[in-house]
Amino acid sequence: MEIDINFIPKSRKYLEKFVHSNYRDFLLDMNEYRPSNGYGEFPNSSYIVQCMREITHIIGGDFSDLSIPEKFSTSEDLILQVKNFIDHLKSFENYFVESVNELTSKSKEIPIPILTINGNRKRTIEVFEKFINLAEIESDQREGILTKIHNPTDIEKVENILKRFHSVVNQLKNRRKEEGIPRNTIKIKDEYDVQDLLHGLLKIHFDDIRAEEWNPSYAGSSKRSDFLLKKEKIVIEVKKTRTNLKDKQIGEQLIIDKANYSKHSDCKVLICFVYDPELLIKNPIGIKNDLKEVSDDFTTLVYILPNE
Repeated sequence: MEIDINFIPKSRKYLEKFVHSNYRDFLLDMNEYRPSNGYGEFPNSSYIVQCMREITHIIGGDFSDLSIPEKFSTSEDLILQVKNFIDHLKSFENYFVESVNELTSKSKEIPIPILTINGNRKRTIEVFEKFINLAEIESDQREGILTKIHNPTDIEKVENILKRFHSVVNQLKNRRKEEGIPRNTIKIKDEYDVQDLLHGLLKIHFDDIRAEEWNPSYAGSSKRSDFLLKKEKIVIEVKKTRTNLKDKQIGEQLIIDKANYSKHSDCKVLICFVYDPELLIKNPIGIKNDLKEVSDDFTTLVYILPNE
């Protein structure tokens, strides 16, 4: 899913307005409030005057153009640069505090450069921090819109069902009671129970679900797939672990299944669903890595749940 890199237009416009409206005034203050212009030296005068230079040069240089991707590669890049600028301006805080405290202790008047430059610094920080808040709100809002309009692929639809399968099983255990007795419900005791519940869940997204499709024989035996989504060319192979069906046996069976399905004319994607509620599989990542394959001709995906 592509995301428009210009997803914070309103917040950028807000910052652009501040920069373009204040740069000329900042330039005048930078040239005016210098000791050599008759204001003389004052505590931390070199740092305070330097602060005004930094505000002017960085705003005029780094933030005079907020275009994306011409100036900033992404909106995230712009936000990061703004945060760095804010931190830089805040690093001058102690120079102003020390200067004012020293002058006050000596009952001296606070020079205009200190008041004006510190005012420019604080105002710039305030505006740039507000830009970040606006940008983050704008970004979250657009991300929400993109999520709502995103159309999941067929594989994503199946994946979502499989990842929530265990939660559905647990929910079915908590049925309403009649006179203190819970209503009957499906109990997942073996592979057939897994198939029955999964078949019902697949109906949410798919119309043509073909169960028990026979595949060509492999190594002297024939193999039956659990579900074929013919239109989508997806086969879903279901396994449920038990005491005598763990890592080694599951891995061996799925390798044979993969070889069978790769020759199936209606199978472009094989999804292997291993339901392991007792967590008998000790190395799910190993099984997945051994079987996973993604190509234009044939793709194999393995989901071992709920232990992922």
